[in-house]
Amino acid sequence: MSIETIMLDLDGTTLTAENQVTPELNAYLKKLRSLGKHVFVVTGRSEVDALNVLPKDFPHEGMVASNGMSVFAGGKRIFQQALPSGLVQQMIKRSEQQRMYYQLHPIGGRRTILSRDRGYITDQIRGELPHSVSENEWNSRRQAVLEDMVWKDTLTEEESEQIAKMYFFSTDARLMAAWKQALRTLQQTFAFDQFSSSPNNTELVGKNISKASGIGQLLDYFNLSPEQALAVGDGENDLPMFQLAGHSAAMKNAPDHVQEQADWVTENPYDQNGLFKFLNTVFH
Repeated sequence: MSIETIMLDLDGTTLTAENQVTPELNAYLKKLRSLGKHVFVVTGRSEVDALNVLPKDFPHEGMVASNGMSVFAGGKRIFQQALPSGLVQQMIKRSEQQRMYYQLHPIGGRRTILSRDRGYITDQIRGELPHSVSENEWNSRRQAVLEDMVWKDTLTEEESEQIAKMYFFSTDARLMAAWKQALRTLQQTFAFDQFSSSPNNTELVGKNISKASGIGQLLDYFNLSPEQALAVGDGENDLPMFQLAGHSAAMKNAPDHVQEQADWVTENPYDQNGLFKFLNTVFH
């Protein structure tokens, strides 16, 4: 088996429950890079939010951000797309009407919510960990709102044309399922796709955009073969890259339907340094 490229999801895969990379994993990825392996980050986070949680010396040479809406080779942006501004404005309005947690992901910027919605958004991330939400997702939502969020008084027309992705979250999986169904109906009016990494969230990206489309551009840019690539992830939004890569691994914490579509399942979950232990076994 020949693997020359390693493509890593972040949340629930590379990051711990505290949104960090363990020193053991970071050091091992550096070792693999020194052996000529290519390491790419493939995430639903924006580039800014991804770099905010990764170590300064994390040894990646490319990144697919915002589920494929932004692609970077080193520090060079090689692809960028934005959502239709009309869709963005309509989804803000619908979110406010139904008091749905939302995040705007501007191109080159940090996660943003309108200040007028701060009250109901903040109320949704208070208290103890909800039974239906994973620890990683809950910690990420709390950190986003309490520490990382940009709160804007208004969103200009120009700014609404520069939104790469919208993210929605609910502690009620049934409410989120209904929200996803409403979005499928809206696809008859606007061109977009949606992906979920858990039953409690969904994200809007451009039509025919996914982690796989972003990976394809990186592989072409570096002249690498998808057949010699390993994709590792834990969510439904990782399935497109599982299908593209010659090798795939689902984290033990991934839902059953994600594990079923991977070549391997790690022996340990993300919060037990599962990625490090898995890679150490594969490349030992």
